[in-house]
Amino acid sequence: AQAIWLRTCGQAIKALGTKEQVPPQALSLSMGPRRSSSSALVGLVAGGSTMLLCGQVGFVPTGVVQQPPSSCGPSWGLRQAQASPPRTAVSAGTTVTAPGVVDTSMVRQPAETYMALADKGAANAKKPLLKTLHQSIVSGCYVGFAGLLSLSIAGNLGAAAVSAPGLQKMVFAALFPVNLLLILNSGGQLFTGNTATVPMAVFEGKADMNDLVRSWGVSILGNIIGCGVFACAAQYAGLLVGGAQKLAITMTVMKTSMPFGQALVKAIMCNWMVCMAVFLSEAARDLGGKMVGIWFPISAFVAMSMEHSVANMFLLPAGILSGAPITIGKMVLKNWIPVVIGNAIAGSVCVAASYSYAFGSLGKS
Repeated sequence: AQAIWLRTCGQAIKALGTKEQVPPQALSLSMGPRRSSSSALVGLVAGGSTMLLCGQVGFVPTGVVQQPPSSCGPSWGLRQAQASPPRTAVSAGTTVTAPGVVDTSMVRQPAETYMALADKGAANAKKPLLKTLHQSIVSGCYVGFAGLLSLSIAGNLGAAAVSAPGLQKMVFAALFPVNLLLILNSGGQLFTGNTATVPMAVFEGKADMNDLVRSWGVSILGNIIGCGVFACAAQYAGLLVGGAQKLAITMTVMKTSMPFGQALVKAIMCNWMVCMAVFLSEAARDLGGKMVGIWFPISAFVAMSMEHSVANMFLLPAGILSGAPITIGKMVLKNWIPVVIGNAIAGSVCVAASYSYAFGSLGKS
């Protein structure tokens, strides 16, 4: 193409010097036949420059599928189908066959997400006890970080919290999801999440009831240790003061004053939202999507004043350390027991059994 263009330019320049028109075949690339010699030269230069540029960058006709070089490796978040059919593109009489790269979406399908969570639940349930305990303790500390952050900001809104109580609740709700962002993206273990993922593994035959009991028991123990230690550290460091201290005391008294049934129902509603946050996080293939999937359900249950067992494992000890007139026995009987039961019902029935019926073994039996 470059040789043709150079030959045509020579004819055009010769015509320009002799005041003659360029032959029609010389102008067919850009300006059409029977034009003036100066217009022909401009058109040929522009068209030829484009042709040279395309030759350098590797021009591909419209409709041809161009694959990236193999040296680049697979793109992050994209998956190559195991048995996808090739795709064929036809352009200018040439047939080009490209490998079938499929499923470049940023979100998994619901059925695929459910199966991925079942695999995750099986892996968590079969971890060594010490690793499960370690990850549960660390996750309890992350819940403590989020609880302390929310207490420190929402508890110090001053007059705005009095004139607009909803504002204080929304600020608390907006900040608290940081805990699940840290836990789910660092491989942590939270009892509330395990109430859904491990039963999914049991329903799909990837784990048994012994695995479930061990996973739930060790994760609860680790979460209590992590949250309790972090509450003590916050008190020792002088961080539970001022508005944060007052809000911690208020929340502790309120959370231990509910009837058993009310705490149970609030806990079911709460962990339904939490497990859906886990579901949406697993569905997303990029960090931004995971953050969005986590933030909305978590902030929703906090803003609606629902009961999360692991959050209460930090907030109530923090309130007692801050001076709330509540004993440890009352904290356990009036809040922790009904809330743990409610959270377990939500995870295993409302989410795990529900989606197993929709996409897994329960729907086939």
